[in-house]
Amino acid sequence: MCIPHGTARTTNTGFVKEKKPKKHIQKPSKEMLEKGDPDFVDERTSSYKPKKKGSFFDDLFS
Repeated sequence: MCIPHGTARTTNTGFVKEKKPKKHIQKPSKEMLEKGDPDFVDERTSSYKPKKKGSFFDDLFS
C-alpha cells in the first residue's frame, strides 16, 4: 500500500536535538575602535603599491 506524499508520519524516531549554547562575540571597546588593536601584528608579505597609470602607447613602447 502506498502512502500519499501529503501525509505526515506518525512514528516517533526518538531523536532529540541537543541544545547548544549560543556563541557570543565580545563587542570591541570604543577606545579600541578609535585607536586600533594594540596587539595587532601585521603579517602581510608585501605592501600595496598602486600601479602607475600610463597611456596605451607608454605600455606598448616600454
